Amino acid sequence: MPENNGNVVKRKKKKKHPIRSFFSLLVIFVSCFLIYMAGEDFVTTLKLKKEISNSESMINDLENQQNDLKEKKKKLEDPNYVVRYSRGKYMLSKPGEQIFKLPSKNENDND
Repeated sequence: MPENNGNVVKRKKKKKHPIRSFFSLLVIFVSCFLIYMAGEDFVTTLKLKKEISNSESMINDLENQQNDLKEKKKKLEDPNYVVRYSRGKYMLSKPGEQIFKLPSKNENDND
């Protein structure tokens, strides 16, 4: 009889539970899927943060450019500035006035 008890125990160990195996595989699959989705969300979050950072940088650059243009507009509204700018930049002169262009300091350094 002791031999029969050993066989019964061995048979119980060999007996598989298909429902338990199915649920184990299901849990593993669901866990992998959730980990994948969490990773994908993390990557998306990083991309969005980078995009926000780039957008904020671009906004700052555009605000600086806008401020510079406002200053330029304000200067160009002043008739005296326009006269000085056009005479200096485009070598415009008044009637009977002669313009002499002097060499700049950079040209003297090269000689």
